[in-house]
Amino acid sequence: MRRSVVAILGAALVAASGVVLAQEHAHPPASGIAHGIPRICTGPTVTSIADGAWSSAATWSTARVPAAGDKVLIRPGTRVTYDLVSDAPLACIDVEGALTFRTNANTRLTVGTITVFETGRLEVGTPEAPVPADVTAEIVIADQPVDTTRDPEQLTVGIIGLGTVRMHGAMKTPTFSRVTAEPLTGQTTLRLEQAVSGWAVGDTLVIPDTRQLKRGERGSEYVRQWEELQVASVAGDTVTLGAPLAFNHRGARSAAGEVEFLPHVGNVSRNVIVRSANGAGTRGHVIFVRHPDVDIRYALFKDLGRTRMGVLNNTEFNADGTVRRVGTNQIGRYSIHFHHAFGPREGAPDRYQFTLIGNAVDDASKWGVTIHNSHYGLIRDNVVYNSRGAAIVTEDGNESFNVFEHNFAMRSEGSGEFAPRSGYGGATNDPGGEGAAFWFRGPNNIVRNNVGANVDVFGFGIAAGAIEEVRVPAFKGADTTRDGEYKVIDAVDTPLLEFTGNEAYGALQTGVAIGWNGTLTHVRIWHASRDAVTAFPADRITVDRLTVRGDAGVLSDSSEAPTGVWFSNYAAKSVTVRNADVQGVRVGVSSPFFPNASVEPGRGDGVATVENSFFRNYVGVAVATAYTPSTTAAPIKKAVIRNSRFEPLPGIRPTLYPPAAISMNYGMSFGDSTRRDPIVVYDFNGKAGDTFRVFYSLELPAAQTPPCHAPRPEIGGFVCVGDDATQETRR
Repeated sequence: MRRSVVAILGAALVAASGVVLAQEHAHPPASGIAHGIPRICTGPTVTSIADGAWSSAATWSTARVPAAGDKVLIRPGTRVTYDLVSDAPLACIDVEGALTFRTNANTRLTVGTITVFETGRLEVGTPEAPVPADVTAEIVIADQPVDTTRDPEQLTVGIIGLGTVRMHGAMKTPTFSRVTAEPLTGQTTLRLEQAVSGWAVGDTLVIPDTRQLKRGERGSEYVRQWEELQVASVAGDTVTLGAPLAFNHRGARSAAGEVEFLPHVGNVSRNVIVRSANGAGTRGHVIFVRHPDVDIRYALFKDLGRTRMGVLNNTEFNADGTVRRVGTNQIGRYSIHFHHAFGPREGAPDRYQFTLIGNAVDDASKWGVTIHNSHYGLIRDNVVYNSRGAAIVTEDGNESFNVFEHNFAMRSEGSGEFAPRSGYGGATNDPGGEGAAFWFRGPNNIVRNNVGANVDVFGFGIAAGAIEEVRVPAFKGADTTRDGEYKVIDAVDTPLLEFTGNEAYGALQTGVAIGWNGTLTHVRIWHASRDAVTAFPADRITVDRLTVRGDAGVLSDSSEAPTGVWFSNYAAKSVTVRNADVQGVRVGVSSPFFPNASVEPGRGDGVATVENSFFRNYVGVAVATAYTPSTTAAPIKKAVIRNSRFEPLPGIRPTLYPPAAISMNYGMSFGDSTRRDPIVVYDFNGKAGDTFRVFYSLELPAAQTPPCHAPRPEIGGFVCVGDDATQETRR
């Protein structure tokens, strides 16, 4: 039986049991934090003794308002309303009762650590009574060092949520929108697809670099052309900017030059704000653990996160629990982090276990929104801008039944083309560090109508790490570390729950990289510099209704070879591309090959199928079929092209291999004398009955050409029709 994996971070995570409050720890190791959550606010200097305003001396045990350096306890059964604008940093606040923010006046709370206990409630507006647009509420995480003596795993300095957290700012709808015309240099207005509500003068907007990058423009050589813009005025669907655009942000064009797809503009301003006092100092972070009840809407998380890009360096412990070495780049301190957050036990069966709607994340030190061994969440309408590694992440691969819907992730810097991509531990490891908009380690979630743009590598990375069996919750609120509360699934065999309506474009290398089973539907990729879709399928994958647009002008550089769909035919039993529309790339659908016949050709039998699709590219389809051993009568793999249409892409300079609708020559190895199976073509170019087979050959001598071979100008290979179409053909 395969080993069960529940994302072991080094050896840090241990099985959860009961929850026990301790003098020095809010939780023992049961929380998924190896040595518990430190209770950093022990020995409070000020305690609430009654309901009341924070500014009222009568609320406090000391008969004075808490001041800089105080340790504050909100006692169970008391409700304190925060009503100040203060830059005086409190050391910490333990919330065992309720801490609510006044919503009819501006507020600012500056504090090192807020811990919301199971009995506690932190409230900065609610869905029923949000903070109105003319009011600003801020929680500022003070720039103070982490006490690594009491907190060696560096969990404090930030917000730790174990209980109920409600944040709700004024709605901004939409949080991001597509424009209706190409934004060009010098323009001072943007017209959006819909009228906006809640967008205000002074709001910060972001618009991506939409170029299809060429060699010499990617990675360390990239020169950014994204922009941060300020709103000067708003009228319906038209936004006037405070300064003219500095760059062109062109859309995707058809081969005829008509604009088909346009970029988006995201709004990253909110009036409920959680931020670090000093983004260059000790940054805060937000983490939810265990059974919190979290609903956060229309809030901004700014300059947060302490885990940095690059190799992780965690605190190490001796066998007796004493600290051997304090880490310098501790895992798990992200901007917003749901860490083993299983949701409220008593949650209604139709309720999400946590909710993130309409929020903005700006400048995350590593990941922006991290879902880690947490389930049944709703992540919708969020804008994540300027993250590192990845914007929105599922970390372990067991995350299940979360809904990621209509989020905009833009500008995620990473380690680029050669990032390590799997597992934890090791001197060179940086999981999720490539630079992705969305990085999902496992398949068991719903991913719908999201947009990723202007990231170093992946729009959607769904090929993150080697996992097999994982524990998933048996019901809402289940703790997957407890017997009877989880089920085991084989992640290799489990298909994606849903991946539909997603889009990636602009200054990225690959639109979607997938390594799981399932179906990608209604996906739109444009201006990817390498591949629109890269598939390393485990067993079965279908790409249905894929639309790809490349910048045909980039192809004038013969070194550029972007592909619509690149898949490993030799590694899969069944790959299907159907109803695709791929235009403006070097190769529409490409499958690699093994240049050495001694390499194992595949895992079991299977079929690679392209059907009911349209291609206008330099080469339409180039599929390297499998090598078939001489002892095998039937093909190991089959490649089928059915009822698909091909048109040439004009104006592209020929390279070593000539343009073709279907090619078995493109990128093949010279001197390859090992038998390959043909591509079977049905109803070529939509013409019923135009059916034939295409055999791989670069230089088939005329004397060895079987009579059934008839070269066709649009085919890169040799065509066999008629009754002998099944015969074996060799070089």
